[in-house]
Amino acid sequence: MPARAFAPCATTPFDYPPPLRALCAAAVFVTFAGLVTLRGPASPGSMGALLALLGMVLAATELRLLRDDVQLTALFLVLPLYHVLNMAWTGWDPALLDKPGRLVFGLFVYVALSRVGVGARALRWGAIAGCITAAGLAVYQLHVLHAGRAHGVMNAIPFGNDSLLLAFLAAAGWATVPRAGRGSALTVSTLIAVGAGLYASLASGTRGGWIVIPVLAWVLSLGAGDVRRRVRPGVTAATVALLAVAAILLAAVHDRTAAELGTVREVLAASPAAAATMALSSLGARLHLYRIGIDAFLASPLVGIGFANLAGHLAAGAEAGLINPAVTHFTHLHSSVVDTLGRGGALGMLALGCFGFGFIRYFLRALATATDCDTRYFALVGLLAISAALLFSLSNVLFPAIVGTNVFVMTIAVPAGALAHRVRHRTSAAFPAVDGVPAGDRGSGGSREKPPGGIRNVHFAPAGAPAEAAPTRLDNREVAQ
Repeated sequence: MPARAFAPCATTPFDYPPPLRALCAAAVFVTFAGLVTLRGPASPGSMGALLALLGMVLAATELRLLRDDVQLTALFLVLPLYHVLNMAWTGWDPALLDKPGRLVFGLFVYVALSRVGVGARALRWGAIAGCITAAGLAVYQLHVLHAGRAHGVMNAIPFGNDSLLLAFLAAAGWATVPRAGRGSALTVSTLIAVGAGLYASLASGTRGGWIVIPVLAWVLSLGAGDVRRRVRPGVTAATVALLAVAAILLAAVHDRTAAELGTVREVLAASPAAAATMALSSLGARLHLYRIGIDAFLASPLVGIGFANLAGHLAAGAEAGLINPAVTHFTHLHSSVVDTLGRGGALGMLALGCFGFGFIRYFLRALATATDCDTRYFALVGLLAISAALLFSLSNVLFPAIVGTNVFVMTIAVPAGALAHRVRHRTSAAFPAVDGVPAGDRGSGGSREKPPGGIRNVHFAPAGAPAEAAPTRLDNREVAQ
């Protein structure tokens, strides 16, 4: 297979003392190592608070803006600001700002890492450790505590989804390293981690999250240096086929799945009054909530019923005999699209679209213009994280419980900050030339400079060419170790 022309992985120069860099690296490692297993002082939320506090100090003492600061600030703040404006218009409940407001802390995590920086090693090995600890906790909960489903330190669904994401992040850490740098330790550890992450996801009993595997596999192939572009559709097609066979077998052997599939047609065909008196399964309840959300959007298409008014809306509908009392305890409508339309209206969907597609564009541009494998790794992690979050939220919400919200914020803020730091030093000698062109002239991270064809503009060495035609030798010890 042709080798991709990569610059060696390199460590950027830093403007801050080594102890501060070590603190950021430790916080990032602990965050991902305990992404779904740790609560308390070592939890992702606590590590995020530590980095956010550092970011606040740096923002107050260093007034110079980086090139990406304005763009990332707008992306981190668009959803919290819209929640404030929506509630100011439709009704106020400050407690509901807690989850979207954590994106503000994510902004300061970004500020900290964009100034101090973090090495790819901390994130790469943190993701590997996170997969293994997730599997260990799943084994303990299933076989020692005899729980029906593994749930980690959260609900079973986000535990399964985030464990699946960790498996892809671990795979990305291996896929973005050129072949010459994939030592046996990294390869074996990655294989163990991917298997462990998939096991933890399977042990959670989560079914909906596995539907996104083909999309995440395709995203992963974008960042893999030795996967040809024409092979990517085949990878995705094979994954879809395997999942389709698994889904058919699951419906045949899993009583819970088969029973819920049998109720879908009933719920869809029932009138609102009839649905209000039905015994709803898990899937039936979601379909009922989707209908409620669509009706709410049609009643108030611009701003919805308001983020603070869902409980009252459900209670009033139950009293009128149009909403099933079994769903009145829900705090959201179990889908980010439906929930945002129903509670936030078209303006809410505009804010959600700006947030999601803005981050996708940022990470995708960084992936297209990366000149070294560590920059490529950070971009791929961010792209996998935002893609997974948006896809998972189709059957849940973007801001689930507090623990899940912290996980979401950190998986976005860490790679964004790491990328911005590398852009800041893009003209440094630490970013070697690629094909004789200095890294600063090629652009990286969130640069506005884009090579013709974007991601498709990839240089391959001819088969059998000497090593000089494809510089894949690694000089960075943090990857080789």
